[in-house]
Amino acid sequence: MSGLLLKNGTVLDYFPADMASEAAPRVEAVDLRIEDDRIAERGTGLEPSAGEEVVDLQGRVVMPGNVNAHGHLYASLAAGMPLPKGSLETFTDILTEIWWPLDRALDAEATYLSAVAGSWDAVRCGTTLIFDHHASLACVGGSLDRVEKGIEDVGLRGCLCYEVTDRGGKGQRDITLQENERYLQKIHDAPDSGVPVFRGMVGAHASFTLEEKTLSLLEGICSRMGVGLHIHLAEGTTDREVSHDRGWKDPLDRLADFGLVRPGSIFAHGVDLSPLDMQVLDEKGVWLVHCGRSNMNNGVGRAPVDRFPVNCGIGSDGLDDNMWGELRTTYFRGNEGGRGPLSHAEAARFWLGNFRLARQIFGEPFGSLDSGAPADFILLDKFQKTPLNTGNWLGHLLFDFHPWDIDAVYVGGRRVYLSGDAPPVEPRLLQETAARIWKNMGLKP
Repeated sequence: MSGLLLKNGTVLDYFPADMASEAAPRVEAVDLRIEDDRIAERGTGLEPSAGEEVVDLQGRVVMPGNVNAHGHLYASLAAGMPLPKGSLETFTDILTEIWWPLDRALDAEATYLSAVAGSWDAVRCGTTLIFDHHASLACVGGSLDRVEKGIEDVGLRGCLCYEVTDRGGKGQRDITLQENERYLQKIHDAPDSGVPVFRGMVGAHASFTLEEKTLSLLEGICSRMGVGLHIHLAEGTTDREVSHDRGWKDPLDRLADFGLVRPGSIFAHGVDLSPLDMQVLDEKGVWLVHCGRSNMNNGVGRAPVDRFPVNCGIGSDGLDDNMWGELRTTYFRGNEGGRGPLSHAEAARFWLGNFRLARQIFGEPFGSLDSGAPADFILLDKFQKTPLNTGNWLGHLLFDFHPWDIDAVYVGGRRVYLSGDAPPVEPRLLQETAARIWKNMGLKP
């Protein structure tokens, strides 16, 4: 691959390349040299090398690609879906009438196309790495390979898992467990070649759809493969209430009893958690991911974001991959009705947490544009209406940057998106596939 030299950029990054360093966001006027999939050199007045492509940014902003800490690419073709005839008064209604029928309706082609469509949405919003949580009960075996291909065809990175559940019975549960372990073994066996493009975790739906035997089996895969668990936890009161109805402990206590509250795990939502629960997550090194817009959409309540553990982040939970929008909703919602619990410093903590998570799981200094860091970055266009500096970077994320400001996106030093690019698949094919899925769900316009 020929090198790339970006001259005269306004570079915003969040971390030094040193993996042991804490976040230190900064804005500098520097040049960046990219070779292969990494930043090779950073400085002022860098001279071009033979055969190197040179782009004079004339002060345009460069920043690390965004990270989504909890997404559902399988939901990408649900936009515009007709509402079911049944009542949608509770979160359980939403699950049983929308999301569970959707994952049963996904076949192999729809699984792949959902991943492509969602990844295309992501790249146009500057998201370059997705922690995806997949479900397709009618098409389990090999489904993570199809999700991987969809992400790969757009050019992004992903950490994948399959959502294990007992709602389809023991036989189907075993197939979902096997899919997690098969994919993790595939990742383990893949040769090392630069910055990893994919990683894996063990996926599960939520405590209230998991029998005790299943929790034990999940722990076995986590331990054998040396990875964490990616699961919904306390997404409203349903998780706890159904668990109690079945004679089980609180969801977090159940997971802890089976050794699943483990470092490097991702627990999404955390709406219905106590201060003691938060302390346990903190002590165990679990990542608690806030999904503010999804919580609002499903009416499950407002998460106590002011009490989230040190390891926290934000995710879209399948709505889209516009992480700037997710950050703003988290901040604005936290301040709704008067001065809320989420200060600028807290908003920054959640935003930077996504990059800390990516650094831990991938073992690479994401969030940095120092020499040696992955060359995953966003280029904004020339319209910058107010100054950007080290002191106001968060204000720009909260009030200024938008997907329409993105001129180009690079992953591993390769340009994967330029404003105005055609999508990787025909929109008509996506539309026809969406209509087929909706029909399979029994939904009519």
